[in-house]
This record gives sequence, structure tokens and C-alpha cells, in this order.
Amino acid sequence: MKLARVATITAVLVDEGLGYLTRSSTDSAEASAEAPEPPPGEDEVARRLRRTLERLGPTFVKFGQMLATRVDLFDEPFIEELSKLHASVEPFPTEQAFQLLADELGRPVDDVFAEIGDAPVAAASIAQVYRARLRGDEEAWVAVKVQRPGLEESLLSDLDALLVLSGFIDRLVPPYRRSMVHRVAEEYALRARAETDFLAEARAVQRFEEVLATLPSFRVPQLHPAFTTPRVLVMQWMEGTKLSDVPTVEALQGLGFDPETFCRAMLELQLVMAYDHGFLHGDTHPGNLILAPDGTVGLIDFGLHGEVPRALRDKMLEMLFKQANGELDEAVDAFVQVFVPEPGLDVDAFKAELRVVLAEGCESGPIAEHRVTEQLVRGMRVGAKYRARAQSDLFMVIRNLTIVEGILLRYYPSMDAAAEVRTITAGILRRRLFGPQLRAEMGQLLPDLALTLSQRPKLAARLLKLERALHDAPTLGDFLRREGVLREPTPTHPASYVAVALLGVLVGLAIAWMA
Repeated sequence: MKLARVATITAVLVDEGLGYLTRSSTDSAEASAEAPEPPPGEDEVARRLRRTLERLGPTFVKFGQMLATRVDLFDEPFIEELSKLHASVEPFPTEQAFQLLADELGRPVDDVFAEIGDAPVAAASIAQVYRARLRGDEEAWVAVKVQRPGLEESLLSDLDALLVLSGFIDRLVPPYRRSMVHRVAEEYALRARAETDFLAEARAVQRFEEVLATLPSFRVPQLHPAFTTPRVLVMQWMEGTKLSDVPTVEALQGLGFDPETFCRAMLELQLVMAYDHGFLHGDTHPGNLILAPDGTVGLIDFGLHGEVPRALRDKMLEMLFKQANGELDEAVDAFVQVFVPEPGLDVDAFKAELRVVLAEGCESGPIAEHRVTEQLVRGMRVGAKYRARAQSDLFMVIRNLTIVEGILLRYYPSMDAAAEVRTITAGILRRRLFGPQLRAEMGQLLPDLALTLSQRPKLAARLLKLERALHDAPTLGDFLRREGVLREPTPTHPASYVAVALLGVLVGLAIAWMA
């Protein structure tokens, strides 16, 4: 079955004029000698690739969407074409959808819904959506998301075929290997299975309720857990207008939205999701944004979501902060740490090129002239040049920022996005230092610290003495010299003294904080 699917994929590649991808460089040279043919331009190759993925079905459409996030590997023509894969696809029959609904819910569709549409209001590669009303709550409309029949089986088969074919091309075609697309395919195979579980999407919706608690301009639909299964998802119908149906600034204003306020909120959404909470809606394109009559913005379709590890968030924030303060060497060091280097990486040359990129800075000015993602994209491409892999979670961040840039360019092109980014990230750093997150972390640390001190009373007494000495000392240097940590003329000191001194500082701060 796998080989048959590989043969089908190869046939579609050939039919779309991309058959050369399956030939080795030697074969390509021989074919070129027999029948010289100018290679297609980049725009045409991008269109052919998009059509190929659409013809191959849902698994490949989702793979194309992931490729669209890889700004480090592809130029704008490919990113633009692959982004079109977010568009609707041919729906499957409603009879099949209703049968799946009945099977999943364990009862006839009419027993659950007082009314449900005869045709889907949207169809995508993973599922299609119906508008309905629940029995017992006829006033409330809901969105019923139904998975495509046989999706899991076809997904597993397609993933196997994709990896076989991609690995084959990777071994035979040097340009493909240099592009690292096969690595993207391997990452995609690891993530793709999660998107077929609507319970995981439901958990993401619930988690976004927590994320958006600090962003009152946005909201998520209310879930109906009793009618949610691995293949069916029922949630509140979000009333309003999709941003994709709002073509102009005037149209946005006509819906009661101030362009400046709206665009600032959209930019803040992306940065707070990525760097404050570390939990991303992975596809905030205009078709997934609902402008509600009450002036809020609803987020829908949480199938693609991602986690940004704390260490990665910290490094990206450090990079932005150091760069803004002109500390380029420190900014480069932080940026390098978001990459996973290959053996033999020339670190000095890598850093030198990154320094050139970051030295140009995020200049202030209208976003039409100064793109906020430009340096991130260029930095990612420097990494790709040196075959240093960026952590994959970062590409979702960059893709979302690219999407929001397009929104800003359409509705508020005079916004100084770089200045806004600095303001928003400064707020994130302030919350890190003074907000409830640090208080919670300290709350977890202090019981362990108290237990340790209760078992070592002499250490506790010593730490309290150190805390008083720190408070009385004119400077930190005086305190360290008094405690014998720093000596003149050469500062030699036992490592244990340093540890005790630093722990004393920590205890002092903790006591002051929790008081």
C-alpha cells in the first residue's frame, strides 16, 4: 500500500511538472542533454507545488501549511503560494458527516440538535463545520466540527509515503538535501497525528481562555464538552464578521473598530502568546478572526497550536532586549542559543553574520518601511546557511508575526511597529519581574527552602546574618569584601562562599517579596 501511494505521489509530481525532484543530479543532466528545457521560474514552481499538495489530499495540504511557516528555507513566492493552502477544500457528503456524528455521540443527530444545516459552512483538509442549535438551548447557535471519514487511516498511510518519498529525494537530489525539507517532513510527521484528536483541540481552547484573560479584546468560543469526542467538536458559534471579509480601513471602521487600537491589539496578541504565556494559536490568519458586534475579536480553529518552551522564550526576549540597548555581542549570544548546531559549525563565522543582521537594528518608522519580522527571518536564514536548526516552535511565532504584519499593512500602515514591539516586550519583562508568575514560582521555591533551613539551623542563622549584613552594606562590593568573598589585591574565594552569599541575597529578596 505504501509503495502504491508513493507511485501515485510520483505520478502527480510528474503531471504537475515537478518530476525532476525524483531524479538524481546525474539523471537530470542526462535528461537536459537529450532535450534542453529552461527551468521554470520560482513563481511557477511555487504554483506547481501548491497544486500538487492540493491534489494529494489533506495530509499534504497540512504539510504545505507547515512549509509555509519555514521562512528560513523558502523565499516569498513559495511562502505566498503555500499560504493559500489555508483556503477551503471540497467538502465530503453531509450524509457521511451525520453518520459520523451519530456514531461518535451514540445517538441520532436529531436527538442532539434541534436544527442543523444541510450543508457545511466551511470545509478544510481535516474537517468541515456545520451551524446548529442544541436541543434544550434553542437560542444558542453552535459550531459542529466533524472530522473527515477515514482521516486517521489515510493520514498514517500518507505520512509513511511522504517520509519514504522525501527521504528518497533527500538522498538523490543535493539541492533538496541542502534545503532541509526532509527534516521539516520528519517534524511534521511527529505533529500531524495530534491534529486528528479533537479532544486535544478542546484542551487548547480551554487553555486559551487562561491566556486571553490578560487580553480583554479577545475571546474564544465556549466549549460543549458533553458533545465533544476525538472526532467531533461542538462549541459556541461566534457571531460577527470574519476579518478576511473586511477589505478596507473604512470597512473596519464601519464595524465599529478603530484601526490603530485594533492593530495594536493584534500585535500584542502575538507577542503575549509567544513570549509571555508560551502557548500559541498557530494559525491566526484573517479567516480565523471574528469581529464581534460588541467590539471584541473572536479566535476560532485551534487545531494548530504550539508550545514555546520557557528557555526559548527567555532567549528571544533577551535577544530583543539586548539588541534594543545596543548590546550586540550579548544579543548575538542569545540568538545563537535558539539554534541546534550541526557538527563542524563555524561558530565564529555564524556569529559574525548574525551580528551584521542585528546591528542594523529594528529602526523606528512606519511598518510599510520597517518590517518587524525582517531581522528574525534574516537571522533564521543565516542559521539555515550554516545548517544550524532553529527550534521548530519558533517558526510558528515568526509565521504569526508575518500574518499580523499583513494585517497592520492593510489597516494601519503608518504604525511604528518596532516601537510598539519594544513597548509590549518591556511590559512582558515587567510582568516577569513583578507579576503573579514570579510570585507563584517563589511560592513553589520557598517551601523547599524552608524545609532545607529547618533541617540546618546553623545555615539558617548564617543566612539571616548575611541578609542583615547585605542590608547594612553601602554597596554589594562592600558586602562581598566584608564576607571575604572578594579579597584585595587578587579576588580568590571558595566557591562555597559565593554560593552562600548568593543564597543569602535570594533569601533576603524572597523575605521582602513575600512580606
